[in-house]
Amino acid sequence: MTALSKAQTQRLSPAIRLIIFVVCYLLISFSYLQIPDETLAHTVYYHGVTRVCADVINGLFPKESVAAFQNVLVSGQANLQIVRGCDGSGALFLLVSAIIAFPASVCWKLVGLVTGASLIYLINLIRIGGLYFIVVYRTDWFQLVHVYLAPSLIIILVCLFYAWWTGNTKTLAHGQ
Repeated sequence: MTALSKAQTQRLSPAIRLIIFVVCYLLISFSYLQIPDETLAHTVYYHGVTRVCADVINGLFPKESVAAFQNVLVSGQANLQIVRGCDGSGALFLLVSAIIAFPASVCWKLVGLVTGASLIYLINLIRIGGLYFIVVYRTDWFQLVHVYLAPSLIIILVCLFYAWWTGNTKTLAHGQ
C-alpha cells in the first residue's frame, strides 16, 4: 500500500477519510495487542517509562528514593505498576489515525506525528509521576485521577494539539 499524497487525500470524501481513520486505528490497535505483555513490561515500559519516571522523581525529590523494576515504580511508600493502556497508547493511536486521514502533505504529517507522539509521551510521564505521588500522599484520590481526570485531560490536550496542527496545515501550505 502506498501513502496517499496531499492532493489525493484532499479529493477523498469525508466518509472515505473516516473509513481511513477507523481502519488505521483498528490496525494500529490490533498490532499493539500482538506485543507480548512481557515485552512491554520488561523492555518498553522499563526503558521508556518507569526508569525515566524514577530518574525524574529522584532528581526532583531525592527523599522519595524511587526505583524502577520492569514496569513498576517502587519505593518504601508505594508500588505503581504500569500496564497495557497506561502508556498513552490509546491517545497516540487516535492521533496517528487522525493525522494519517487528514489531507496534508507527507512532510506536515511527519511533523504532526513526531510532535504529537512526543507531546503524548511527555504528558504521560507527567501523569505517571503524578499518580505515584497520589498513591503515596493522597491514596483516596487515585481512582478519580487515574480513571477519569487524567485520561480526559490527555484526550483534551491531544484534541487541542490536533486542532492546532490542522489549523496550521492550511497556513503553512499557503506559506510554502
